[in-house]
Parts: sequence; structure tokens; C-alpha cells
Amino acid sequence: MHMPTVFRRVRALLRQGSFILAALPLSVTAAPVIPPGNADAGARALTALATDPYWHRLLRDPSPDDTRYRSQADRTDFFLSPQGAQDAGAELEATLAAFAEPRTGKADDHPACRFPARHRWLAQRLPEAAAQWPLADCPELKTWLEALDTAQVTLVFASDYLNNPSSMFGHTLLRLDARTQTDDNRLLAYAINYSAQTNTSNGLEFAWKGLTGGYPGAFSLLPYYEKVKEYNDWESRDLWEYELALTQDETDALILAYWEWRQLTAPYYFLSRNCSYELLGLLEMARPGLRLQEQFPVQAIPTDTLRAVLDQPGLLRRVTWRAASGTRQRVAVERNAPAVNRAALALMQAPDSPVLATLTPEQQGQALETAYDDLYSRYIAREVPKADTPETLRQLLVMRSRVPVPDQRVTPVRPVVDPAGGHGTSRWGVAVGHDHEDFAVLRIRPAYHDWLDASGGYRDGARIDFLDINLRADHDGLGIEEATLVGIDSLAPANGLRQPLSWAVRFGIDRALPDRRARHDNPRRHAMTVLEGGAGLSLRAGQAL
Repeated sequence: MHMPTVFRRVRALLRQGSFILAALPLSVTAAPVIPPGNADAGARALTALATDPYWHRLLRDPSPDDTRYRSQADRTDFFLSPQGAQDAGAELEATLAAFAEPRTGKADDHPACRFPARHRWLAQRLPEAAAQWPLADCPELKTWLEALDTAQVTLVFASDYLNNPSSMFGHTLLRLDARTQTDDNRLLAYAINYSAQTNTSNGLEFAWKGLTGGYPGAFSLLPYYEKVKEYNDWESRDLWEYELALTQDETDALILAYWEWRQLTAPYYFLSRNCSYELLGLLEMARPGLRLQEQFPVQAIPTDTLRAVLDQPGLLRRVTWRAASGTRQRVAVERNAPAVNRAALALMQAPDSPVLATLTPEQQGQALETAYDDLYSRYIAREVPKADTPETLRQLLVMRSRVPVPDQRVTPVRPVVDPAGGHGTSRWGVAVGHDHEDFAVLRIRPAYHDWLDASGGYRDGARIDFLDINLRADHDGLGIEEATLVGIDSLAPANGLRQPLSWAVRFGIDRALPDRRARHDNPRRHAMTVLEGGAGLSLRAGQAL
């Protein structure tokens, strides 16, 4: 499309005389000074806006730095031009014209209220034109922003959760911290989440659709305490909170972009276009100089995206660790004397048990607290009867209130290495050798963590290999030595209260042993599909499993 023609209506909005396009923090490139009455220069400046990567990001272009524009937004009301999904220039023309229209009807229906991020950015880039726009009056948006009162943004990482394919590698979300909140009441904050909108309980269907984009992904805004309850308590996942050093201007840009995108959906892929990838897009709206999404053209593992964010100079302010319920319980059980743990087990079965009589007051407090915490975790996991357990929990609390000692719970020691400090999730290696013949081996593993990797920053007792492929080249040619589509080991050591089941599963391809009787073209080079697994008990010996 010829840009001077596209922007004929736009130029009519600009007054005769000189004007300057502001080079403000949200600008990706410096804006030029346009000579008085120079229409061609004005058209060139507007063309630059239409091709600006920030404008393309606002319109949900997955490749904003590419000259080819195409939005992935799935709602026609996201665009003000009928060609807005395919033509960024036409959408810019329609947007500028709409912002200049008088306000009629319901205030919140005006384009400036529906697209405040666009309004804000264009006003900073075209201040002379913006001066002619009617004053913004958006009651719904204003009420929403005042309720959030966001002063800073915190990137939250929830550790991996093996029982859910979509969270097998962890999960990230953005917490919006209000000005009036402190570390003591951060649970009252809200969090921006991006997740797959699923509608099935079938595990195979869930995994297949998640890998192939069969589910829509969408943003949502939820109370942070709900996510803490879900991740910290129900799923026993440690939370790492990375407070970002965004300015107020950058924070506002992020929140307004979320407002525009909050009703959009896009195909959700567990390994690529997932929660972490989409949150990187919001961070790029806050600080346009960031180039985060382009670092993950194939896969976006949450820990890798976390490292990409924190590698940005000056972006991290501080780190906070929120230990999971299972982590706190494990530390308490390890601290307790064997007699205390035996008493806790008895109290969960019968609160009126006389087992406390032989314990000191401190040990009585420890036994009652351990019994309550463990029984509550079993209750929310639906491992105990729903009808009787609440009364047992109440009795344990009453008994604890009668023991005249302070809280005996132990505060877990924060791990030395956080997830951002752990190893990268992908790995490759080359080996050569001689075993009756020369050979070479190439190994490629996109994700995630195995027993040979350093354990810092990863869940203790867990191994996840995904698409781990070993290729062997020898005089017979190139072939698969071993391939693991997915391999998981989950080791949960027994302690004084529980004997959880440890399990392992692997699905892949192995090179078969030579069978001279087989009628293959190359009997030394054939493979077989393997599905193997097992279950049992594991024990901790010192700090090792």
C-alpha cells in the first residue's frame, strides 16, 4: 500500500506548521523533527510509526522485527480497520482517526478507552496531533487502575509439577504489587496469568492438544493468594519471586497492554507459545529495548525465559523465596525426634490419644503442629475422608492452643541456587571412540534435567528428559542409538510420617541387539519402541537420594 495515500486522512489531523515527534522512553527509534509544511516528511514519519516494532507488538504481531506484518489477534473488534490484521499502516490510520473523533455515547466505548496502550504510545510519539484529541474519560479503566494501584511488577516462578504436562517444566506469572502493600501482605496483590483453556480430564488428550496447539491460551487476572494456595499448598511447589526494577512509566505501559490483550486468545503450545513466552511479550511492552521473545524461536522453557529476563542489566531488584507446604513439612519432620513423629501419626488417627503425656511441652507443640499440617495437606489432596477430617483438624488446633509454648514450626533455609542460577535446559554433546570399529555419537537434548546435571535450581529427586536423542555413526552408516521421547523419574523419599511412592517412566526408541536370524537389510541397525517404568520406595542417605 502506498503510504502517502494511506495517511492522507492522518495528515489532515495535523495542523499546519512545525511539530516534533517526541523521542520518549517508549520510543524504539528517535523521532525526527519535521520541517514546516513538509507533507512528504510527515508521511515518512507516519510510515516509520506504522513499521515500528513496538506498534507491531501492540497489534500482536508474533514477529514484530520482520518487515512482513500479520497479527495473531483472533477478535475482529481488536482492530479499528477492516484490514488491521494484515496491514499495520491501515490500522494506524484508523486508530489516529478514531482517537480524534468526538466522544459520543458511552464513554468506555470510545477507542481511547478500549486501546489505552495505543493511545498512550501515539500521544507520546505525536504530541501535536494528540493535543487535538478529546480528553480521555474512561470510568471503567480508571476504576480498574485505581483498584490495582500498581507500583511495581514481580516475576514469579513456580517450580516444576510432574502431575501436569503443562507445568512439567515450571510456570511463570506476573504479580502486580500495589503502593500500599508490603512484604507482609503481598498475598493481597493481583497476578497476570497466561494459561491454556482446557476442557478435558483425559490425560492423553490433554498432552496431545497441548503439544499441537489444540487449546486456546488466554490472559487472566487473579488474586495472588489464589495462585499461592494452588501452587504452594495444593501442589507443593516452591515459589520464587523476582521483583523487577521497572519504572512507573514502564509499569503503566505493561498494565495498559494487558488491558488491550486481556480478551484475546491464541493457540497454546506447552513447549513454545506458552505462559512464559507470552509474559515476555508483556515485558517487551514495558521496556521496548528488550528483545526477549526472539530468543525462543523453537522452545520456551520457563527457567530459560526466567534467565533471559534476569540477564538484562539492572532489571532485577531483589529475590524472595516462598517455600511450599511440602518443603516446610519435610524440614519439620527432619527436625523432629522420632517420638514426636510417631506421636503426630497417632494424633492424626485419634486426637484423644495419650501419646503427648511422655513428651516435653516443646515436643507436644511440635507433634500437634506436625499432625495438623500433614493432615491438612492430605485433606486438600483428597487423601483422607472429607466428612470427618475438618473436625479432627479443629480438635488439633484446640489442643495446640492449650500447650503454653510459642510456635514450633521451622523456617526452611533458602536454597543456595535459585532457578535462574541453574543450568540451561538444553544440552548437546559429541563423542568418538573405538569398539572393534571407529564410531562417533551425537547427543541432542532440548529439555530438561537429568541425573548428570548439576542439581542447583531444580527440584530435588526429579529427572525429566524430553526428546533426548543419541545418534551413532559408524561404518554401517548413521542410525539411532537411543531416543527418549519423554523420560521421568520422581523420587520422593520416605520420612517419619509418609512413605510416598517413587516412580519412573520412559517412552522412546532403543537400538536392538544384533539378531543374525532377522531378515533386515542391516541386521545391526534396527530399533525397537520401548515403554518402561517402575515404582517403589526411595530413602534419603544424608543429602543424597
